[in-house]
Amino acid sequence: MNRRETVFSALNRNYDLYKSRTESGIELYRKGKAQLVFKDSKGDPIKGIRFQAKLKKHSYKFGCNLFMLDEFETQEKNKLYREIFADTFNYAIVPFYWNGLEPEKGKPRYAKDSPRVYRRPSPDLCVEYCRENGIGMKGHCLVYDAFSPEWFKGNAEDLWLEYDRHFEEISNRYKEDIRDWDVINETLCWNPYTSTAIYRDRRMVEKSHALARKYFDRNTLFINEAAQIWEGFKHNRSGFYMQLENLEQKNVHFDGIGLQMHMFCPREKEMERGENRYNPLIVYDVLDTFGEFGKPLHISEVTVPSYAYGKEDEDIQAELIRMLYTLWFSHRSTDSIVYWNLVDGYSHGAPLGDMTSGENVYGGGLLNFDMSEKPAFKVVKDLIKNEWVTNVCGETDDGGRMSFRGFKGEYELLYFADNKEYKTEFTISENFDKETVITVQ
Repeated sequence: MNRRETVFSALNRNYDLYKSRTESGIELYRKGKAQLVFKDSKGDPIKGIRFQAKLKKHSYKFGCNLFMLDEFETQEKNKLYREIFADTFNYAIVPFYWNGLEPEKGKPRYAKDSPRVYRRPSPDLCVEYCRENGIGMKGHCLVYDAFSPEWFKGNAEDLWLEYDRHFEEISNRYKEDIRDWDVINETLCWNPYTSTAIYRDRRMVEKSHALARKYFDRNTLFINEAAQIWEGFKHNRSGFYMQLENLEQKNVHFDGIGLQMHMFCPREKEMERGENRYNPLIVYDVLDTFGEFGKPLHISEVTVPSYAYGKEDEDIQAELIRMLYTLWFSHRSTDSIVYWNLVDGYSHGAPLGDMTSGENVYGGGLLNFDMSEKPAFKVVKDLIKNEWVTNVCGETDDGGRMSFRGFKGEYELLYFADNKEYKTEFTISENFDKETVITVQ
């Protein structure tokens, strides 16, 4: 079989399941009912008000990492990145890798004018950009042993004291602006023989979450993982599931679960992972199983390869992304999809623009190195801005009411009364029965 036949073989075998669950899931879980009533200043309903309602901002989080904010080699690229990101995404991952945040002990890089570190824009810069553009944020991440600073050495007791200081500093500066946090990342991936003494602490995860609760008591706290999720999936006997179950038994109360989906594998071995990750039957089983915890699931880090950069490979990347986004979006337990690297040629562990090394070899970006759009980016933008958007027009009934089902989020409402045009906003949320009153003066 050629690559297209291979990567879509599982979808073709399970197409009826895919079609029925995505269509019903999107209708049931991603939409809600708007109920508006128009009244005059006396409280009487107004019949025949013409209106137009359009989704302005999704409640579902569609995101990407923000690691290349003002990091490009030209100001033209920096400007394009700022425009494209804000136009497409409503959620951003702000880097808090400790080795890049505080490479020299006692001199953290929080401020905008901090010394630059590649792919690690300062948190102040990221927060300012996101606030200006109405973009929600997640801090990534508070504990990631593989990215500890060079100076972070010694016994576990002393290192936990450093973490306490580190958490307190970040909390004091960012907990109000950044509501979501990855507390700990990839604990099933680290090598215990090349890690710090923290990793060999049997209560590492519990202590990390205790510190997070101490300093981020009103924030949403996630545990994020890459391993033992999709491959070798064994329902509630899967490694990551059992870790989460163990934490609950120890009264460690995480608020959300991050499930990574990086397809970092050579083209010739793509289906060693793709047989599970591209299979609607298994994807739904994974989401159903982790959904048993009753916590929001973030598809937290996504990379889908385009490999050889030919038209067919780029088209396959786009089709896979359409399928996967639709699967994930349709599931009741998810509330976020985060693509990882937006632009090709700027990934971790590779020289600038070198597509033969590091993560660049997978061609997993949505934009080309010159910032032009790949077919995959067009798909993501079309889903977010066109296919999953509600735009309705009509008139109020005899009771001054109008109702419709639409995608959840913030809406802009235009209406016309007494030959005048008015503009206001309303929200479609989980509360189907709440009626929004629009008073026409």
